[in-house]
Amino acid sequence: MAYTTETLREIANAQNVFVWETPEFEERPRSSYWYLVVSLVALGCVAYGVLTNNYLFALIIVVGAVILILAENEEPKDVLIQIGHNGVVVDGRFVEFDKINNFSIIYHPPYTKVLYLDYKYSFRPRIKLYLEDQDPIAIRSHLLNYLPENLNLRDEHLSDILGRLLRI
Repeated sequence: MAYTTETLREIANAQNVFVWETPEFEERPRSSYWYLVVSLVALGCVAYGVLTNNYLFALIIVVGAVILILAENEEPKDVLIQIGHNGVVVDGRFVEFDKINNFSIIYHPPYTKVLYLDYKYSFRPRIKLYLEDQDPIAIRSHLLNYLPENLNLRDEHLSDILGRLLRI
């Protein structure tokens, strides 16, 4: 359906069954030891790339290191999450239930309290929402009225686990 901007804003504002704020991403503290190890690994990879005449690999490692350094200075902003009867609003961006394939709730407090929403179209990244103090049973019950649950996902995605372990 094609909605006007004003209509989309009104629909987004009406999604008020569950409303909470959550950090945009998980902040992972890093020690000086972490920086030392990552720097040595990065320098080793760059040296390997240069020695094997694989300059593209060396460049990718340098760009990755620069991105990590720049991302370190960024604080996670709080985003407003709204779940209603028509869809989900993430920081003002409305996603209709018709565009979502399924959902998964991974709840292992205090470590993991996450709601994953997978788009129907695989080229769009999944939405990861931190549940904070929200009731996962109530959210699951509500979402089951509109979306199928992905029961195959029992734990976080591997990329999220690796990101937490490597603190990136």
